[in-house]
Amino acid sequence: MEEDYALAHELDRVMRKLDAKLHRLMPSVDKGRVGPMGGLLLLQLETMQPCNIQALATAMGRDNSQLTRLIRDLEAKGVIKRSPQPDDARATLVSLTPQGMAFLTEAKTVLAQVVNEVSEHLTASEVADLIGLLRKL
Repeated sequence: MEEDYALAHELDRVMRKLDAKLHRLMPSVDKGRVGPMGGLLLLQLETMQPCNIQALATAMGRDNSQLTRLIRDLEAKGVIKRSPQPDDARATLVSLTPQGMAFLTEAKTVLAQVVNEVSEHLTASEVADLIGLLRKL
């Protein structure tokens, strides 16, 4: 029981630290007001594009309707585009626009800075171990 509390406490502490640093630094990059969830979607999309909304929702652990609304918003902001899936006209593929790629380039710089600040007391081996452990969770 004590270990459960300690794990929850430490995860919460790290998440709050990351969140505070990102909120401090991201406004200079996020001029289009993509927001944290939009940024996560763009990061995920970069590795999967073009992809359908169902695959994106599964990869992000979100429901289709939540992502559909977010995609509509991000499309209006010009950072993603939708197109029909070639083999199924009922399905939609989502991909990044050049503006979305430019945003990611800047956002990744900030994200790397934040992660480096938060993990500055860890060795490269400890960071790799932590990533492995978090993936198990």
